[in-house]
This record gives sequence, structure tokens and C-alpha cells, in this order.
Amino acid sequence: MNTKFRRPFYTEYAWAFDLIIDRPVRKECAAIATWLVERGVRPGAALLDAGCGTGRYSRELARRGYAVHGVDLSPELVDIAKASRSQSEGVLSFGVGDILAGQSERYDAILCRGVLNDLVTDRDRDAVFERFAGCLRPGGVLILDVREWTASADRKAREPLFRKRVSTDQGELTFTSTTELDREHRQLLISEEHAIVHSGHHRVTAYQFVMRCWTAAELQSVLARSGFGQVAYFGAYDATVSAGATDRLLAIAQLGTRD
Repeated sequence: MNTKFRRPFYTEYAWAFDLIIDRPVRKECAAIATWLVERGVRPGAALLDAGCGTGRYSRELARRGYAVHGVDLSPELVDIAKASRSQSEGVLSFGVGDILAGQSERYDAILCRGVLNDLVTDRDRDAVFERFAGCLRPGGVLILDVREWTASADRKAREPLFRKRVSTDQGELTFTSTTELDREHRQLLISEEHAIVHSGHHRVTAYQFVMRCWTAAELQSVLARSGFGQVAYFGAYDATVSAGATDRLLAIAQLGTRD
């Protein structure tokens, strides 16, 4: 895996991750839980949140009755996830782990949000789906989302700049992300900057990295090679949003089944 897990977003500024990336977690987890039940994975089942970040989705799915273990390559994000855990959230644990390394436990379902764009080589992309298959019990369900190349390239060509400013206990924080396109390799060349002002002091942290987007054909191929079938695609964590309607491609697949 590339070294993007050392991004300031995941380390020095891990504490600000949820402030900058605001998600409708409860709404999206309601959709996830519905899809899991439709595939026979009911509350009480064991779920791996692969690339859990600060644990927002892990906590919400645990509240819905799933036994959730979240792993992330960033110790800083995992520390935040552990600190945010409450006893009312049911069976829930977190640990530092690499999704390419697999897990010793077996799960009924895996959730992997966003992080597969960080895998830029074909070898790593094949390997991670082999690990997913190895971590699941027969009939286990995989839910994932990736950036779809064509729509992502179109959007970033129109809107290369993202900026958000938030007031925090540690100062006024401005996050800026600028994206350039490498169309030949289906990659996003991203420059990020965190700038924080506190008590007259100004600190700037800059970082550059690469994301490689996916195509629907590529995703379908690697799922099939890894033993997944009955794949359903959406454009969001919302059954009413069809694939192609957004720049995200969400897939739900089942291990050991054929279409």
C-alpha cells in the first residue's frame, strides 16, 4: 500500500477529520443495515469495518445490533475511535490494522468505505479482494464504495478546488484540497493543506498524494475473480440513487454466489 496513511489528515489533524468530512452517518448506516438484512446478515452478526477512520460508521452499526470490529492503518484515527466509544454501543472494538494483511477472525460482513482508492497498483487491488474473501464466512456480504473514474474526472475538471473552514478548540482551521488529473493512469493528483491560526500563531501543513479511481468493469472483474457474485450497484448509500448518478460507485456483493 502507498504511504498515504501518513497524511496529516490521518495523523497530525486526525482530531479534525469529522469536522472537515461531514457525513449523514445515521442515514447511510440505515441503508447499510437494510442491505445486510436483505442478504441474510442480521443484527448480532460479526462485521468488519475495514478502514474505519474515526469509527463513526462502526459505532452506528453497533448501535443497530451488529458486533463490529473496526481497523485502520492510522493509530491516531484508531485512538479517536476508541476514545469516542461508549458502553451503550454494544459489541464494538477497534484496532490498528492493514486491510492488505487480512484478519485472523472470520466475519459475516465487511464494510469498506472509500479507502480502496488508495490502492494504486493492480497487485494491491487484487490482493485486497483476496483478503476480503478470506475474512468472510461462506455467503458473507461485502459492501464497498470507490470513486468512479469518468464521473470523478468530470467533476474534478469542473471543480478542482475544495476548501472548508471550521472553528475548533485548537484554533481556526482551513482545509484546502486541489486536484489535478492524470487521465492516462486514471489518477487524481491531490495537494492538501491544513492551515490553523491560534492566538496569533499560524501553522501550515502541506501534503501531496495520488488516488487511483475505478471503473465499473474493473470492479466487476476483481469481484468475480475473488469469488463474489450477486453484485448490486448504486451511486450512494441510498437505494434510490442509481449507479452512474454520482461520482461514487457503491457495490454490494456476496461471497460464493453466482449471478
